[in-house]
Amino acid sequence: MTPRRTLRRLLPITVLVLASTACSDDGPTTVDAGTTVESTADDMADDVATEGIVVTVGIERSRFAETELQITVGTTVRWVNNDGYAHTVTSRDGAPTAFDSGEFGEGETFEFTFDEPGSFAYFCQIHPTMRATVVVS
Repeated sequence: MTPRRTLRRLLPITVLVLASTACSDDGPTTVDAGTTVESTADDMADDVATEGIVVTVGIERSRFAETELQITVGTTVRWVNNDGYAHTVTSRDGAPTAFDSGEFGEGETFEFTFDEPGSFAYFCQIHPTMRATVVVS
């Protein structure tokens, strides 16, 4: 059993919502506390999930699972690196609050709590084409 499959079995699932992946243009995914969101791409079923006010976003195939994630103030986003190489989660210039994970490798995580509303664009410094946004209301 893979670590992703084990993690999925440990997360309480209350509501399942199909979400867009980094490759689609289906629009943003809105996540409320207590909701589990799963990506529709192959092998990315565990990429986005919530547990209370923690939203988990997977990184796989050099992509963030969500290109735009909508959350509420006070929500923590946890990024999980499912790739076999390092990535970063780094706010872009102009973000209301700066954040930077530094490099983190396969199976490692980075968390950031969004305490104010705004649009937080971020990217991977190692792979600058990896881009996404967290919209906090």
